[in-house]
Amino acid sequence: MVDQFLSEQAIMNTPLVSIIIPVYNTEKYISECLNSLTQQSYIHIEIIAVDDGSTDNSLKILNDISAKDNRLKVFTQPNQGVSAARNLALSKATGEYIMFVDADDWIDPHTIEECLQEIGDADVCFFAYIREFTNHSLPKPLFPQTQIFTAEACKQLQRRMIGPIGKELANPGMLDSLGTIWGKLYRTEILNGTEFIDLKVIGTAEDSLFNCNVFRKVQKAVYINKAFYHYRKFNSGAETKKYKPQLSQQWNRLFDYMKATVTDEISQKALHNRIALSIIGLGLNECLSPDRLKKKTDKIAEIINQPHYREAYKELDLTLFPIHWKVFFFAAKHNMNRVLMLLILCIKKII
Repeated sequence: MVDQFLSEQAIMNTPLVSIIIPVYNTEKYISECLNSLTQQSYIHIEIIAVDDGSTDNSLKILNDISAKDNRLKVFTQPNQGVSAARNLALSKATGEYIMFVDADDWIDPHTIEECLQEIGDADVCFFAYIREFTNHSLPKPLFPQTQIFTAEACKQLQRRMIGPIGKELANPGMLDSLGTIWGKLYRTEILNGTEFIDLKVIGTAEDSLFNCNVFRKVQKAVYINKAFYHYRKFNSGAETKKYKPQLSQQWNRLFDYMKATVTDEISQKALHNRIALSIIGLGLNECLSPDRLKKKTDKIAEIINQPHYREAYKELDLTLFPIHWKVFFFAAKHNMNRVLMLLILCIKKII
């Protein structure tokens, strides 16, 4: 009886961690992802997988693994998108902590254990990740060393999720590195009241928008300078290569949502910089259009002549960019539309 009592007490004092996985047609990768979770050194977990109307064998794989490990709970919905899948999972989560993992990625065996050891009284624990390419891997540290962020420092993290300022502009590719929802362990209560916005509404960056809202409430965060998360970069899929005719309007709505998270003039400047940088993605999207080059160029001109873009470029400090980006944004700032389109085509060829 004493041993049973001690065992029950140990379980009560061991926090449950809910791991959320949205699943859509990832039969090639979902087993590796789930194995990395079920084999965690920290065993008091629940895995909440939401199958978003997959048309391959993803749901069968989920059900087969769930039959062997009751910590995996499987829910289904008609195809509604990743945001709806995550929102459903959030409503089902019962853990004291929540972690998000994408179905084509995986984490190291001691990830949850080490995060729980470090999080203490913090609201969020986050960590570095590894970009997994077909033939090589590249670690992605977010900061030089493990550190604790106080309430004031967390405000700066939230501002960086809105957009870059100063020297951060030197590397536009880092724009959403901090804003990912994966690579983080959240205290569940800090997520209460926050939901994901449908990508049909905002186009992309649902992670960063979610965290812009969450980090308004975060009072303390811990960063571990270890690359626990493996982000699969070679599973790009055909979807990313499709032209999205509504992307400009969707991103305008994304900017409106982000504006609601702005708390001061510095954050407002950061948002302006995000708007200015967005011409890279919008330009690459237009390259996928079936239209002739002139029409693509005209569309770019139409985008950058919208009032919020003109305001953003008016404030953009070109001196902070390396030379190649300096030329690019100089063309955008001064309505050199043909030059801008030529540079976008060059970027497309390089990547």
